[in-house]
Amino acid sequence: MGLGDKVYDRELKKILRDQKTQNIPHINPSKSFLILFEGSEESVLNEVVSFSEYLKKYGKKVKLLSYLDTKGELIDFGMAVYNRSSLNWYQFPKKHIFDLLKTSDFDVMINLNFNDRKHLHALACSANAKFKLSLPTTIENNFTMIIDTKTKDNMRDILDEILVYFDILSI
Repeated sequence: MGLGDKVYDRELKKILRDQKTQNIPHINPSKSFLILFEGSEESVLNEVVSFSEYLKKYGKKVKLLSYLDTKGELIDFGMAVYNRSSLNWYQFPKKHIFDLLKTSDFDVMINLNFNDRKHLHALACSANAKFKLSLPTTIENNFTMIIDTKTKDNMRDILDEILVYFDILSI
């Protein structure tokens, strides 16, 4: 790599760095959000809760439904939570979990189903939402938009990228 290439790379990195700070999302006009996710990892749980607090700061109504890969009694997490005890033998959520979703209509549903778990997928498909956003899935679906994010394993980066999509879609 020659000197010209190095200088070009340095200048391009400045532009890219500056663009990231300028593209702060304005949050779309949607008022209510449902976020479905697996909260078994504390870091993922913390990022999603932080994201929901960010949305609430802008006056959005946010409901969280988290799956925890455990069995038995659940402690109160301040959100709707279900686990393996709430699934039947073929990995479909039991009726009382579906009932949690039927009580509300949402403008946007976000399906953060990294592991393509069937039960999270079924809940996402059954959610009453005008716009359904999901990470990639191999299972048949009724989602409005599937986003294949640049980062596959960092929840913070994925949520930041989702905010950018919301900003673009709200124009």
